Amino acid sequence: MRCWVFKINTRRGWEFAQYFRSRARRSYPLGDEGWIRSASSLRFLREEVKRGDIFLCYEADRKRVVGIARTASDGRDTGLGSLLDFCPPREAVYLKNPLVRHPDLNHILAFTPSRGRGTVQPVDADEFARLRRILIAKNPGQAVVLARFLRERRG
Repeated sequence: MRCWVFKINTRRGWEFAQYFRSRARRSYPLGDEGWIRSASSLRFLREEVKRGDIFLCYEADRKRVVGIARTASDGRDTGLGSLLDFCPPREAVYLKNPLVRHPDLNHILAFTPSRGRGTVQPVDADEFARLRRILIAKNPGQAVVLARFLRERRG
């Protein structure tokens, strides 16, 4: 299981609240070929993103992680419309207290320009361990749900 960041810009007319508030009971298609154009993001989707991986849902213009979701499919770089499917929204966690770029996400390379500006970015294992602690500390009312979600392996 790997951890990734899925970055969106809400100024383009879509925000993660649409996913988290959806009543969809099946997997949720996300991102298409017109949305994700970065060569590195397409490569990550094609070669590395697997069913059961965790995605941090990051709104780049607002500089915050608003939730976490698990993939319901392997990533792909063409075909089927969407390039990735997230788990049904009821299985994801919409954070009551989002993580903000400064100070919560400092020192996490996936949130820096040095890693790249693509939609999909990997989170290193040591960075994920730190993020797990921050997620739970900042959301004590969701600690049990977050701990269970971050411990599970699906796929």
